[in-house]
Amino acid sequence: MTEPQLKTAKNRAQNELLRQRQTGDGNWSCCDLTCDKAPIMFRHIAASHSDIVQALTSVQLANMLQLRGPNSTAQDHQGQGQSHGQDEDAEFKSRRAEKYGSDPINLTCQCDPALGTVILFYAYLPISDPLAIARLHKAWFTDLELCGKVKLATEGINATLSGLSASVTEYIDRLTALPEFEFLNLSRSAITTSQYNNSTGIDATLKIKRFNFFKPTEGCRHVFGEEASIKVVEEICPLGAPELSVYHDPKNKQGKLPPKEFHAKLKESEGRDDYVVLDVRNYYESSIGRFPGAITPPIRKFSSFRDYVDRNRELLAGKTILSYCTGGIRCEKATSYMRQSLGSGKNDDVKVLMLEGGIHNYLEWIKQERTIKKNPQQESLWLGKNYIFDARQSLGLDETRNSTDATEASDAMTLTQLISSCEGCEVPCARYVKCDGFGCHRLIIACIKCSPVPVDVAVRTTTTTTTTGKSGMCCCKECIEMGEKVREYVIASESGPVEGPRVKRGICQCERSRRIKLGEE
Repeated sequence: MTEPQLKTAKNRAQNELLRQRQTGDGNWSCCDLTCDKAPIMFRHIAASHSDIVQALTSVQLANMLQLRGPNSTAQDHQGQGQSHGQDEDAEFKSRRAEKYGSDPINLTCQCDPALGTVILFYAYLPISDPLAIARLHKAWFTDLELCGKVKLATEGINATLSGLSASVTEYIDRLTALPEFEFLNLSRSAITTSQYNNSTGIDATLKIKRFNFFKPTEGCRHVFGEEASIKVVEEICPLGAPELSVYHDPKNKQGKLPPKEFHAKLKESEGRDDYVVLDVRNYYESSIGRFPGAITPPIRKFSSFRDYVDRNRELLAGKTILSYCTGGIRCEKATSYMRQSLGSGKNDDVKVLMLEGGIHNYLEWIKQERTIKKNPQQESLWLGKNYIFDARQSLGLDETRNSTDATEASDAMTLTQLISSCEGCEVPCARYVKCDGFGCHRLIIACIKCSPVPVDVAVRTTTTTTTTGKSGMCCCKECIEMGEKVREYVIASESGPVEGPRVKRGICQCERSRRIKLGEE
């Protein structure tokens, strides 16, 4: 660490705190102070919030050293050691998908999904050395034969992974035993002698806590193909605000509602103008499932959410906001940002709440109410399917499908009432394929008849294949035409320099329409 690096990190921290206190009308507001000059607020922050400045400076400095590495050395990284060079850790910082590529969304597998477990979890907590945790994960993924995606940063961990059930349990034991995760109280060492159950090796309370935190579902280890992606990033959930500290937000825990309380709030909000139900997910997720009356922003990636909030202040300010996402991680950042962005210094000016554990835990709560608590009449307010980021694509309340074979998967095999339809023939459907336009990757809702599973697949193992061929569908004609020109240019450039200007993808008709709805054009 050098003096210029420290100064830069502190300046960035102070500037961000200054930006967070801007009210939008040319003034700044904090504590009991409202002023129209930035230097006055700057001095107030330095004098009254030095602890927050120091904390944010540490985050900024850690990001600079861990990710950008200007003039950094092995000694700058705690625990990195001399045995780990820059080249060895490059895999943790490179992009996951190749340029013009994206993750597969279909999978053919003959495994019994009942033998495997898929977990989805996150934790906002200080991690001083994300690279060290990344190296551990690399070893664990190999040792336990796990697949999936893990993001690590100085602000925490975001992961979804799959494997044989025993391997996933072992992974959970290893992770929760690390010092960085001790405060979660999810390790076996957290069990007292009186709580220990010799028959299960784990007490009932800890089992429930782990279930709610790791959100396990049935699924074979191949729902991510053979991918094992472990990355060190600036943000575990990219809002585009690495300086926004969730664990320093005093109202964060107060704003979390368990599924039962969130359900009651949704009922309470019906027909009321002072409530807003806000889906913070991407448009293709909300297209196949959502809560009734929810606002569904036409965003394609979470980093666009800040702009959406800033453009829709009048719609959101002064309301009680009930927000939700898949598992809770996006709501953590979204609610913290909305409290700072929409508030005007008055505690009662904006009330932002979130569904704890996300849609996943809400659906699990409904299932438990109907089965374990034997209350089959328990009403579910959820409509449609819950989109998930693996080859299963989505889950509902009454899943009857017992195979991840995409050639067999059909929405007729589920009892969940669908709210979406095939873009080809308009039959009820929640199955996604990718647009054939080169470099597009837009998800299109398509039934098996309109878009059969491609026959040109890439074999990953003897029992697993991941689709890489054409879907037979495109989002619009413009997309296909532009994509072909880019594809031809890319192929030509692989043989050497190409004369003339570089060919880039433009904005197709459907993407233009989405941006207009968002207010970007």
